[in-house]
Amino acid sequence: MRHIKEFTTYLQVEKEISPNSYSAYMRDLSEFEDYAKVAENKVTRNHVRGFLFSLDEKANQPITRRRKLTSLRMYFQYLENEKLVKENPTKGIANPRVEEKEPSYLNEKEIKMLMAVINDGRDEVIMKTLVETGIRLSELAQLDIHDIDTKNKTIKVKRKGNKNQTLPINQNLSTLLKAFIKDRQSTEPLILSSLKKRMSKRRLQIMVKGYFKKAKILKDNISVHSLRHSFCVRLLEKDVDLRTIQILAGHSSITSTERYLHVSAEQLRRKGVVFAEVN
Repeated sequence: MRHIKEFTTYLQVEKEISPNSYSAYMRDLSEFEDYAKVAENKVTRNHVRGFLFSLDEKANQPITRRRKLTSLRMYFQYLENEKLVKENPTKGIANPRVEEKEPSYLNEKEIKMLMAVINDGRDEVIMKTLVETGIRLSELAQLDIHDIDTKNKTIKVKRKGNKNQTLPINQNLSTLLKAFIKDRQSTEPLILSSLKKRMSKRRLQIMVKGYFKKAKILKDNISVHSLRHSFCVRLLEKDVDLRTIQILAGHSSITSTERYLHVSAEQLRRKGVVFAEVN
């Protein structure tokens, strides 16, 4: 595709998307280019539909096909806005239907089980930060020492789109972090690997999943993201309004936050959701 270079500049400068999103867009567009084998101004709806159908034959999940369609839609919208194509060929193509699953989260017993199997100081910081702030794994991986302010009990997180947000932390986590970063350089990554380098998102994911397994938390749909869901559910049960939860969770759309509304207070109490700090 001839205009990829200009599009990448647009994504990085104007949209300020995250490195992970940038990589996904480039991968999706490359796959489509290999499939269609025509210039942008020759692409039709049939090319787009055929591409999505070919993904379906390869047993891709609907959410994956929806993401790829989003990548194409954004690219051709950019080309249309820049007068590089007459019409966006993705117009009129509906998003693949994705089944919305109930957010999976941990209850009080499961959180205590999880924390009980951790005997490493660094890993305790990782798990408590995820549980008590609800930040994403990628956001945790990007934290540096200077992002932690134990005096004012805040952390500065780089959200999607490279936007910084300052979040409050509780006394429990603040005390733990204060001891963890004592005598360390402010420019150091918060979480270091055994090689004294910034711990990658992938390595963090493997580590957290390992603790789920060690704690024998094997419920359906459990994932690292379940810790984030647990955070949002606790706030909802404490009658925190949706707008505040949206801000604290870093949801770009209130629709993402509204997913938790259908889980009633009675259901949450039956499932034993905890709202206190982890001790």
